[in-house]
Amino acid sequence: MDMKFPCIIREQFRALGTDIVFQVVALDEVQQKNAIENIAQAKEMYVDFTNTFSRFIFESELSKLNLAVGDWNFASDVMREVASLSLEYNKKTEGLFDPRILGVLENIGYADDFEMGTRKLGKNIQNQTLLSNKKLNEDLKIKDDKVFFGVKMDFSGIVKGYVTDKVVNFFDSKGWENFLIDSGGDIFMRGNDEDGKLWTVDVEGISAEKIMFALSNMAIATSGIGKRRWEIDGKMMHHIINPKNANQFLFDIKSFSVIADSTTEADVWAKSLFLMGKKNGIIYARENNVAAVFLDCRGSAWISPEAKKYLHNL
Repeated sequence: MDMKFPCIIREQFRALGTDIVFQVVALDEVQQKNAIENIAQAKEMYVDFTNTFSRFIFESELSKLNLAVGDWNFASDVMREVASLSLEYNKKTEGLFDPRILGVLENIGYADDFEMGTRKLGKNIQNQTLLSNKKLNEDLKIKDDKVFFGVKMDFSGIVKGYVTDKVVNFFDSKGWENFLIDSGGDIFMRGNDEDGKLWTVDVEGISAEKIMFALSNMAIATSGIGKRRWEIDGKMMHHIINPKNANQFLFDIKSFSVIADSTTEADVWAKSLFLMGKKNGIIYARENNVAAVFLDCRGSAWISPEAKKYLHNL
């Protein structure tokens, strides 16, 4: 069957513990062939990044660094870059983003891959605190080609966005002008879709008939508790840990979504707004011109003035 151009070359697979979707707009047969080749290369990038940052792979670079806490160790370029970004966003979010939450996650039952493992408590569920009372830049250091972990680190709060942006750069370098990359809800949209229109995206948990955004050269990311929450001994928990109060598990908020220039930025701020709580998150988004959407547990939504600029006219 002859292919009608322009067309979408689409690929879906699993990586980083989530579903990854590529959509690349090809204008002719040559681009179709190139898209298939570049998508295969991008898939390998996800495999490499998973093997670098997954805490559930014993041989991953992150796992090895977490076994060498207290020492300076060689680290790859991408590991050092993620560490540097983590320090940067720790400052920007006034400590709400903090990769030192791994000990707490393990202690409250999230020690194994969520899809494969079982939830069980660690030694102590009461009075959870971070493994260090130091500032992050005392526990996470970078020098030349090495990093220092003062405690174990978990970069899952930034990695999906970071990897998405890296693959965006890859597609840009190959000359692609129109594509979409979706890393489990962390989405970047370049150019237009196959019809020459802005890419449209809805918000998880909200009907597309109610809220739909039209975006180009921008990212959107969602942080919520719809998929990773559990109960042990009558206590409900989820994976979004507040570094300032590790005993706090907010359930009045279902999700916060943020639109930003990069997926990394959207990813970090979606989690940070969630941790601020409903009232403070909304106030922060309004006062700082953050394009955000809040969804509460009852299904009610709030859209910031900045986000309303991107609403799609249904």
